[in-house]
Amino acid sequence: PRQGSDWRATLAVALDRLNALNQESRELHAEQGRYIRPILLVQVERTGNDQRDGTHIHALDVKDWLKTAGLDDAEIAIKTANTNDLNNPENQDLLAPTNRVRVIVTKQALQEGWDCPFAYVLCALAASSNLVGMTQLIGRILRQPQAQKTGVQTLDESYVITHHANTANVVQA
Repeated sequence: PRQGSDWRATLAVALDRLNALNQESRELHAEQGRYIRPILLVQVERTGNDQRDGTHIHALDVKDWLKTAGLDDAEIAIKTANTNDLNNPENQDLLAPTNRVRVIVTKQALQEGWDCPFAYVLCALAASSNLVGMTQLIGRILRQPQAQKTGVQTLDESYVITHHANTANVVQA
């Protein structure tokens, strides 16, 4: 859990973790030829076109911030009921080396029936008291690529960074 009221600081910590994992994965690829591209999942409070109010954390607010942090449109995918960037032809195979997605922004669209072994970091910006939903979302980042450990401690772990203390309590449960 992160302290403070600015969700951007929480997201910055998650992006820093992603960047560190990316560096580790490049070293692993150079040493062992094993390809891993760590992905960050960001859970937001709102996603609807008419819900961007400046008070709640919206998917487009997160995308805008990530772009100011140096990512480009191809590296950010939004997955909601209304928008599914993961359906774009270039994004359909998240394991492909040609795929550029590094961050997936969602509210709850990835809780069931979705698998991406490259998902390493969950940044929960939304407050959550739903144990089942959070368990499913955390399950998205627990799968190791090819179901094999790498031997690199940071790449053999998953990371959950929460913005709200209550969400951290749900994660602990």
